[in-house]
Amino acid sequence: MRQLSDKNTLLRQRVTHVERQTYTIEEAARILGICRAVAYRKGVLPTVRVAGRRLVPKRALERMLAETA
Repeated sequence: MRQLSDKNTLLRQRVTHVERQTYTIEEAARILGICRAVAYRKGVLPTVRVAGRRLVPKRALERMLAETA
């Protein structure tokens, strides 16, 4: 049992060090300095659906910002 517990602990530690590749709509809105309602409008942000959630890919957001700069 201890061996399994140690493996689970190691897996959790590895997962916490993985850099996220997506933002929630709320996080993206905060980054951009826009209100959440505007961020939720269709077409404002590049989004993907994952398990029923709308997420903003980090690279797509960075690309969008680079194109408008």
